[in-house]
Amino acid sequence: MKRLLSDVYLHLIAGVIALGILGISAHTLWMDRQSLWQEAEKSSRNVLTTIARDLDGKIELLDQSLKGTMEGLRHPDFQRLPPDLQYRMLFDRATSASFLGTLLLVDKDGNLVADAGPVIASRALNVADREYFIAHRENSHLGLYVSRPFTNRAPRSELAIGISRRVQDKAGGFAGVVMGSISLATINQPFNNLSLGKQGAINLFRGDGVLLTRYPFLESQINQDLGGSEHVQRLMQAKSGTFDSISPIDGIRRIISFERLERYPLVLTVALSVEEIFAAWQRKALVLSLATLVLCCAVVGLTVLFQRELRRRTRAETKLRRIARTDDLTGLPNRRAFRETFEREWRHAIRSGSSLSLLYIDADFFKSFNDRYGHGRGDEVLRAIADSLEASIRRPRDVAARHGGEEFAIVLPETDLAGALTIAENIRRAVASMETVHEGSPYLTVTISIGAADSRPSRGSDRSVLLDAADRALYRAKASGRNAVCGPDSESPVLQPPLPHAAA
Repeated sequence: MKRLLSDVYLHLIAGVIALGILGISAHTLWMDRQSLWQEAEKSSRNVLTTIARDLDGKIELLDQSLKGTMEGLRHPDFQRLPPDLQYRMLFDRATSASFLGTLLLVDKDGNLVADAGPVIASRALNVADREYFIAHRENSHLGLYVSRPFTNRAPRSELAIGISRRVQDKAGGFAGVVMGSISLATINQPFNNLSLGKQGAINLFRGDGVLLTRYPFLESQINQDLGGSEHVQRLMQAKSGTFDSISPIDGIRRIISFERLERYPLVLTVALSVEEIFAAWQRKALVLSLATLVLCCAVVGLTVLFQRELRRRTRAETKLRRIARTDDLTGLPNRRAFRETFEREWRHAIRSGSSLSLLYIDADFFKSFNDRYGHGRGDEVLRAIADSLEASIRRPRDVAARHGGEEFAIVLPETDLAGALTIAENIRRAVASMETVHEGSPYLTVTISIGAADSRPSRGSDRSVLLDAADRALYRAKASGRNAVCGPDSESPVLQPPLPHAAA
């Protein structure tokens, strides 16, 4: 015994040492990884904040230019002014937006009215097929609108996005659109000076998930509608945040910091490659893992032996617990297990507001049977009754137990009195149908008496009330002549067949 205890202690010490080594190594690697992750998040957030401020400022200047054009157009003397003054009234604010590509004012048919060139209506142009024109024409409450990327028709062909507003006449009808464009090259130009790694990326999405531009720039990737992807939906659902995800654009896993521009329907992201961030950490993790493996090999054998011993003892303890809750003679749960089951189902009935029924069962004239046929034969009868009880209850939570001596009990969750009486009668008939001879009984066969009671307990209810009610019902069943099923009071049905002719 002492040797066994010494072996167990040795195995335990070996396991603790191995786990300690693994724990220290894992903790060190985890803390390094967390530090790298937090540093990457901080870096991406700093870059994102800088870019977002710059982009927000540019959009603000462009929006002010659009509003200035609309204000000039609404001036009551606008049509009577000479062309140069009209130009200045429409586009004076546009001079402060050096990044501006084009600034156009078109009428309700999409024809150019004026642009930020030197002379009003200096060239023929129609934009009725453009997305931004159609969107404003069909929606009077759109406000500022950001278009998909398109190729500028003038003055030079380049990919750009349009920032536009609807122009209305005095009656509130559609009178045209004022649109300013920013080339994608202008938006991407500040990104060239950033160091984001070979797989880092900056993305600018429209509020509905359309990818407007991207760094590093690849024309085939832009203008995709990614609003249906889970990745982009996360961007649309919050004002700002950081998370890691696999990009639906190129399939690379990145740490993504995003921010929605406060006044405009744009979402900007800065994404750093997880693989690049943790490349050095992975090399360190590999070296440390190998060192840890070498150290653990010295104790792994003892750990395995310890685990085997622990499993053996666990199985033994489980078996002992099962034996402690099982009746040796019948194999049913014993009185202790019955009490535990009853307490558990009582609490469940309180929580669910359901009924709980209880059956008390007693073998009739059993002392007389033992005296006449011997205790060995009596044990056989008790086992046969136990088998009948188990065969008569089919729901997983119904539990039959040996309550002591020739007494049994059945717990019936979510069962009312009518259902309990039906089950009890089925059990009484099943035992009677065994036709086990018992000349000491007026029925000439082994029979049982059953008391049934139910309750719908509430918080604070006394559980002993149900136990006492079932016990009184069993007493009534035996007092009524045995081989009977009784409820808890005088109004409950009493089920009892007549005595056989032989006993009469």
